[in-house]
Amino acid sequence: MKKQIILSLLILACSFTGCKKFLEEENKSNIVSNEYYATAEGYEKLINSTYATLRRVYSSPYVFCAGTDMYVEGRDAQPVGISEYQNLNPDNAEVTAFYTNTYSSIQLCNTALYFNSNTAASATLPIRKGEVQFIRAYYYFLLVQSFGGVSLVTDRFDSPVEQFKRNTAQETYDFIIKEMNEALTLVPETTTDFGRVTKRAVRHFLAKVYLTRGYESFGSAQDFATAATFADAAIAGRTLTTSFENLFYPGNEKDQEIIFSVQFDAASLPTATTGGNTQAAFFGPYQGGSGGAQGYPYRAFVLVPTLYTFNTFTENDARFDATFMINLYQRYYDYYDRSAERANLNIRFYYKPKWDTTTDAAWRAADPTHRATTTIIPYSNAWQASRSTVLDNATPSVKKFDDPKSQFGGATSTRDLFLARLGETYLIAAEAYLKSGNLSLATDRINEVRRRAAKPGKTAEMTITAANVNIDFILDERARELVGEYERWFDLKRTGTLVERTRLYNRDIKTNWFDKGINPFAGAGGQLKLLRPIPSRAIDLNGGPFAQNPGY
Repeated sequence: MKKQIILSLLILACSFTGCKKFLEEENKSNIVSNEYYATAEGYEKLINSTYATLRRVYSSPYVFCAGTDMYVEGRDAQPVGISEYQNLNPDNAEVTAFYTNTYSSIQLCNTALYFNSNTAASATLPIRKGEVQFIRAYYYFLLVQSFGGVSLVTDRFDSPVEQFKRNTAQETYDFIIKEMNEALTLVPETTTDFGRVTKRAVRHFLAKVYLTRGYESFGSAQDFATAATFADAAIAGRTLTTSFENLFYPGNEKDQEIIFSVQFDAASLPTATTGGNTQAAFFGPYQGGSGGAQGYPYRAFVLVPTLYTFNTFTENDARFDATFMINLYQRYYDYYDRSAERANLNIRFYYKPKWDTTTDAAWRAADPTHRATTTIIPYSNAWQASRSTVLDNATPSVKKFDDPKSQFGGATSTRDLFLARLGETYLIAAEAYLKSGNLSLATDRINEVRRRAAKPGKTAEMTITAANVNIDFILDERARELVGEYERWFDLKRTGTLVERTRLYNRDIKTNWFDKGINPFAGAGGQLKLLRPIPSRAIDLNGGPFAQNPGY
């Protein structure tokens, strides 16, 4: 399916925008979009393109990760406003791009649903309808979490529409749930075409939608119970059998634990250095400009982990070493390319965890041949990089998304971007059971995640009891499990902890709050900026009244 995406995108680009003048002069193919999409081949290309829109929506991490307790500005500046809220306004470029890209993707889904009833008969049409209904509903879920109530646009337009009604958040959630439930009846349990929507994916996200709605003023306790039911149905008795290290090891994107992902491969990229997954380019320090020759990845020195992120791990948790590149060899990618030889490779940097109490001399003496010239960077406040950080490689780099086959650059990875995986499904179930008052089952679901995370012989130390379980513990567990995955802003927004946890753990927000006496969330009329602003362009172009969000 991946290799068909780029062709599909080109076809659609010509259908909607860039080929207008060419088509007016001469239609050499003698096929217009309406006719092509009415064919079996054209319709399949259209469906594939709805999947491809996920790349556009997830092309930047900032709206998903910036301004949270887990990531902070490094040596390079984050986009103004999105990371510290004080200057967040309706003209913010990141928010506007996210809003625009998501609605553009929704319109493509609307087109695909329109042609589902206007195309050549096919046995797969009901399944394809379910796939697109799910994707469109998923986009609305992103929007309602970010902006509150939004316009529910469900028609395919072939002429300008000058006015849209803004629906309420409750109406938006009702629509999402209806569409996902309908999709659940149409898509299959499994598929041989990895990456397509299955019932398991729909159940995972229905659990998340109900869980999120449960926190809303119009939500109910039943939402949490329903979320737990859907999460357990998505789990379906499966346990976490792949080690955390192997789950994220390059080339393992089709592991049985992966429920839904944004797909990439080399054949579908415009060039080797454009159009790829950008996730690997963030969450760590800049390493220099010669990675192509010297075998290390490009890293933008932004969105570096906070001290909270490092501190939430313990020495018994294998996810720490699986998440961060603790031993950086002379050639970074030797960790993958020469994995069988690691014991015989020289270590260039060693990021010494806080629980390693050996002296530097003792550490070197354990392997003087390969450690004699190692730069040891012990745990300290300096691990949380800042604009004043001078050295490259100054802090541990998140390695989960490394792609040793990619070209040196920011948008070059061909690894898939995980949107749903079984480990998170367990944590959704845990949170739903906690909110339903069932601490026993919440504890069981968390312990399955921690059992997999335990270092050999340390399962007992990683096991928790019901006395440990509260929303802060679940957020900490999600932090350990999901470093660098595009979840954190939604986690804090959902649980009502965005202000509290960023005030405690985000250095820049904390500095504004305590040192300067500024609440960066305080906006117009004394209202807090807990939602993203509706972009000015969307309001200005709307022909009728369209309310802005509180605080802006």
